[in-house]
Amino acid sequence: MAELPERLDRLRSTIEDLMRIGGTPGLSLAVMSSGNTVYESSFGVRDTAAGLPVTEETIFPICSLTKALTASAMAILVDEGKLTWDTLVKDVLPSFDSSDETLQNHLTITDILSHRSGMAWAGNVVLGTENNVLIPGKDGLKYINSQPRVLPFRTGMSYNNLQYNLAGYVIEEVSGISWFEFVQSRILDPLGLDRTYLKSPPPGTQNVTQCYNALDDGSTTPIPYPKGGQDWFGGPSGGAWSCIRDLLELYKTFTASFEDQFITGKGATKDSPFKQVSHLTSAKIPMHQPSRNELSYALGWVRAQLPNRLGHIGINPGLMSNGMPTVGKGVPSQLILFHQGSLPGALAIVILLPDTDSVIVVLSNSLALNDVPDWVGQLILEELLEVPESERNDYIEAAHISVAESLKWYPALVGELGSARKNGTSPRALEEYVGTYWDNINVFKIVVNLVDNKLYWRLQGLESEKFQLEHYEDDTFTWLLPRNELSRRGRWVGWDQAAPFWKAVFECNDNGRIDKLVWEHDTGVPPMQLTKEESTKL
Repeated sequence: MAELPERLDRLRSTIEDLMRIGGTPGLSLAVMSSGNTVYESSFGVRDTAAGLPVTEETIFPICSLTKALTASAMAILVDEGKLTWDTLVKDVLPSFDSSDETLQNHLTITDILSHRSGMAWAGNVVLGTENNVLIPGKDGLKYINSQPRVLPFRTGMSYNNLQYNLAGYVIEEVSGISWFEFVQSRILDPLGLDRTYLKSPPPGTQNVTQCYNALDDGSTTPIPYPKGGQDWFGGPSGGAWSCIRDLLELYKTFTASFEDQFITGKGATKDSPFKQVSHLTSAKIPMHQPSRNELSYALGWVRAQLPNRLGHIGINPGLMSNGMPTVGKGVPSQLILFHQGSLPGALAIVILLPDTDSVIVVLSNSLALNDVPDWVGQLILEELLEVPESERNDYIEAAHISVAESLKWYPALVGELGSARKNGTSPRALEEYVGTYWDNINVFKIVVNLVDNKLYWRLQGLESEKFQLEHYEDDTFTWLLPRNELSRRGRWVGWDQAAPFWKAVFECNDNGRIDKLVWEHDTGVPPMQLTKEESTKL
């Protein structure tokens, strides 16, 4: 059999096809095996207008790969004895004051890093148009404190960025410095990672990718950079940027620390900033049960015992109606650790194989029609494992299936809205809806204006969040635009946004005057109920 670098290079045309099918202008890939870099390759362009190529030093948003950095920062504090994995959040963060009694009195450091708290998810409130982060940094903890618990405590894994932002507040309180300073000084600087940033790189930084959203035909449109961390909020959960050169060094050190600390039983490894790695990578909560082999979430990492279905932190599982393909058939079983990242303008994956000291990193610059790095990462993984040809998955077929399913979302949404609509109703005078509506903690507002006899709302009062409200029925309006227009405006666009998300439901008081606005911003959580500001009530 040919050497691994040659075998990986033969996959180049398949990777280019996966990029084309999903809609991804640029992609960066690196593979380490037995502790040595065996393959680095760049695909496509980082800037379509200028035709600038991707290189091994091109900086991409790494999105939720940031979570492992936040968990590793917490591990340093545990190793220093400043807290434990079972420390209650309320005992180290006095400003934590959850509205839910169970969360307030029982939530631990491990709970928030393993997504097992049951706290409500509010992704569509936090992430807006043009990659805006809609929760101000100064109000972040107040917003987290207000979130109800929507699932039983510690009974299941429910992915939630809010919990990693809460972890960031804990790190700052315990360390006495900002999350940015702590991660930079205790992890990035010791590793010499000079092209890794904890929020978007400073102006003038060279070789930074443009970000894109995919349109219906697979072409792409440039959108603003992700803004996580710029006003603090979103930094600890997904604000970092990096390149494959830096990430290989980071994960090489992490994997070596994994091996050393499991062998020695110690919480530290010489010349490594990574502490308590055996705790960081041990199972904390099962995922996607039933599962024949282990599938669980650790702290910033997914554990999967191969053969297994992968991709659970990305968007592909929601696009595969018959389930994700099983990876690693026909070869000896082994444990992998992986995580994915996704935001408008970027998708990413890292896969670690501790038994062979191997790493796969894939970074891309597009929110594609499917999760392109996920398919590429699984393709590379099967080559690295030397899965027999008869047992390998057809990732080109999987890409076509997932794109076709992705493109069904918008027509199905329009059809659902149309079929459920009550015909023959009229709105009241549009002026009656005008006003500023606030949530119950005065953190989030929606401003409703009338311009040229057309009604608009603006999330957080921002001009970039301005959408026309079209009458739907009674006192309900919709703000849905064509899918391509939503993509061009830099929004997250996908199957997980159900029909109620696109409705603005106004309600009246006992006097018949409009004084409430109800928005079902995320599936499975209580709708946001906003009250009209007194000065704007009629």
